[in-house]
Amino acid sequence: MENARCGEIVMLLDQLDELIEEGKTGFLSGKISIDREQALGILGEIRLKLPTELYQSERIMEERNKILADARTEAQIILDEANAKLASLIDQHEVTLYAREKAQSIIATAKEDARQIHMGAVDYAEELFRSSEKQLKDTLESVHQDMQNFEYDITNTLRTLYDNRQELKQMANQINKNED
Repeated sequence: MENARCGEIVMLLDQLDELIEEGKTGFLSGKISIDREQALGILGEIRLKLPTELYQSERIMEERNKILADARTEAQIILDEANAKLASLIDQHEVTLYAREKAQSIIATAKEDARQIHMGAVDYAEELFRSSEKQLKDTLESVHQDMQNFEYDITNTLRTLYDNRQELKQMANQINKNED
């Protein structure tokens, strides 16, 4: 059936070709004049003889083009969303990197501050020990001096007591000699 339609279409195209060949050529323009009604009639019959698949293919092509356009639009939307998400991830990554760098800087500063505080505490403790040691040495010297003074005083007191006892003995001896 399709072959018959194709044959009829070919015959109609041949008729159109003959109509154009038989047309009158203009003098200087090179254009031809043909019977408009007859040409339109042949074209109408050709359209009627065209297979429905041809019209369906035209609709399919239109739908395909619409689907492709929709797909391109959707692909562009997805691409835009992906780019936005990528930019967001990059920003988050940059924020994360910045936060890590800032955290490392804070930690380094804190460690340095802790070291400085520790060194200050060690220096302070050393100064306290030095001061305590000096006070103890001064106290020991003072106690030693007081002990020497105490020993000197006791020695003097003992000597005075000894001397006084000796004097008393001599007095007693003299009294005993005077009584004899």
